[in-house]
Amino acid sequence: NYKACGESLEELFIAIKEKNYEQYQKSYNILEDIMAKSKIYNKRTRLLIRLQEIAPTWATAIKKRDGIHGSSLLPENIQLAWKWRQLSNQINRIDSYDPNQIQKELRKINEALMDNAQRLANEKAWYHNIKNKTSEQTQAIEGWRQTIRQIGKGTGKNAPILQQKARDLMPLCQTAIPVWIMSLNRVAENFDPQKNKFDVVIIDEASQADILGLAAIYLGKKVIVVGDDQQVSPESVGIKNEEIQALIAQYLDGIPNKHLFNEKTSVYDLAKMSGFKPLMLREHFRCLPEIIEFSNRLSYNGKIKPLRDTSGVGIKPSVISIRVANASRWEKVNKLEAEYIAALVCACAEDEAYRGKTIGVISLLGNEQALEIDKLLQTNLEPKEYEERRIQCGKASQFQGDERDVIFLSMVAGPNEKGGPLRLLSEDGNNDLTRKRYNVAASRAKDQMWVVYSLNPEIDLKPDDIRLRLIKHAMNPQLMKNEEKVKKTESEFEKEVMKRLLNQGYQVIPQWEVGAYRIDMVVEDGERRLALECDGEKWHTQDELPNDLKRQAILERLGWKFIRIRGSAFYRNPEKTMQWVFEELVSYGIKPNFNLTETAANTDDDCTNEIIERIKRRTEKIIREWRGEPDLKDGMVETKNNLQRQEEITYDIKILDNIKNNKKIDEKDIPRKMVFKAIAIDEIHDPNDNQEKVVKKELQKPLFDFRKK
Repeated sequence: NYKACGESLEELFIAIKEKNYEQYQKSYNILEDIMAKSKIYNKRTRLLIRLQEIAPTWATAIKKRDGIHGSSLLPENIQLAWKWRQLSNQINRIDSYDPNQIQKELRKINEALMDNAQRLANEKAWYHNIKNKTSEQTQAIEGWRQTIRQIGKGTGKNAPILQQKARDLMPLCQTAIPVWIMSLNRVAENFDPQKNKFDVVIIDEASQADILGLAAIYLGKKVIVVGDDQQVSPESVGIKNEEIQALIAQYLDGIPNKHLFNEKTSVYDLAKMSGFKPLMLREHFRCLPEIIEFSNRLSYNGKIKPLRDTSGVGIKPSVISIRVANASRWEKVNKLEAEYIAALVCACAEDEAYRGKTIGVISLLGNEQALEIDKLLQTNLEPKEYEERRIQCGKASQFQGDERDVIFLSMVAGPNEKGGPLRLLSEDGNNDLTRKRYNVAASRAKDQMWVVYSLNPEIDLKPDDIRLRLIKHAMNPQLMKNEEKVKKTESEFEKEVMKRLLNQGYQVIPQWEVGAYRIDMVVEDGERRLALECDGEKWHTQDELPNDLKRQAILERLGWKFIRIRGSAFYRNPEKTMQWVFEELVSYGIKPNFNLTETAANTDDDCTNEIIERIKRRTEKIIREWRGEPDLKDGMVETKNNLQRQEEITYDIKILDNIKNNKKIDEKDIPRKMVFKAIAIDEIHDPNDNQEKVVKKELQKPLFDFRKK
């Protein structure tokens, strides 16, 4: 079997057999050289065996001398290569798990746990109530209910007696039902402070409650006062200040700040001046972000964090501004503006996009305008529709603590008849009452807010006027520019990801705060929103993983959806990683939009929103129907953007005065650039008048005569 030992040994035997001295010497030298390397070979074999256990692929490649392992030169940086391979294998192992799939499974488990916890709490509460209720308690509760029903409005002659009977039954009722919810006037009617005591009394909307709310505080061992001092305080209507001051002097001797216990001070104010530090609730769930932004900047210094999930809102944009041309205010009523708002409400009530939406109208100047609008709505809307829509027309204070899906704000004010801007309506005026009213009015809409005004904001309002601030917000809710967004990122990793998203056309907001938490960045597409987390080395370490997952679980319960990007995956293959991110965004219905202007719809510009255009057209038609005017064919009236109900006929003031006073008009003085309604010319003056014919003749001329050179 010498042939199996290799070519050199075989050649040696052949040389012996043939007695070939030269061949023998050559083969012998080769074998001698091989035998001299036996120690190296054995060492190589031992090392390969050891390497085979840890890195079999590498050991096989060395053994077979594949690639660079077949070279006589030793490969460079073996230790670095080995470390790189270790890290690469570790990353591949981590990347083999799909974090988004794990998130989906965790989300399902959390939803099931929450549902079971709610059901368990509900069942245990009812079980405890039924198990421990005695027959005496049952009789007291039913007796109290029947007594309250017989009291009715409290105007009958037996009402005082029945109210006392209900108050006598309440201590026993309280032992059966530990939690009671009622208005402050009901508290005074039903509870006896000497017999009824609660562990905790919570007073909601305390900023609206006057000092009579102190009676409720006396019922509790502990009191939680919930309110907002940036909203409307109690209104002292019909209360004589002299009588208040006399009562203060008689009964509040020695009480600190006794002069503030008057008709203008709320329960919330009293709690603040008693030394209790308020705890601000920053999360806001009612309004869409674009709606609450005005109040956020006006009254809360931008501290409010909107958490409303906008994915299910079908009507947009969320803030719309409308100018009613040629309207003016008489006393506290602007009839054209009122008519337009009423027609808008009717148009929305007819439109399928607004099905089931509740509607409110808020007058920003007194209650007379609201009454005018309400009169039109009750005249032109079916009673059933009026009730189902929960339509309410009033001033800001009447909406405090309330909300509607869609709110229409009526500015009421008209242009100054004497010319020039109107008197300044300051944010700080009237003891901050103006700011509070506008804050309440602009934060009642859940899905959509319409700001309707009759002013030209450029010339009719002074720069610091709060009305101008509201109109400008409605025209263009502020959003950050891309450069500002990139600056807010906290790492190079986040910056690189954001740049790629912005370059791809996505709308991204960095460092989105949700209560005490922050999201690296949020990607938006219309009403859809998705959280994107960049798991880099600095902020998302292994030690921080439990807290990170806890934070995500809390945010997911609020409706947030997450995509997580690993820094290791991104830096190994940025293009592949971002392609995966783009595909995930598309799967959630979020697409790039290079043409998004980041502004709310503005009725002074072309509006591409089909729903809004449809509402506008229907509003104009409704107004013509109410006025008994003939329906206009398409194209009969030329408008700037199909969003204004009426366009002004623009004439030089000098020409109009001359027409009215029958003065001679020179054709050269007639303005050539004008926007006009064809049917409106006859409304200016007598058609047989010569001066009118001059105007008509000029209007009928083409703006440019192409026959002239």
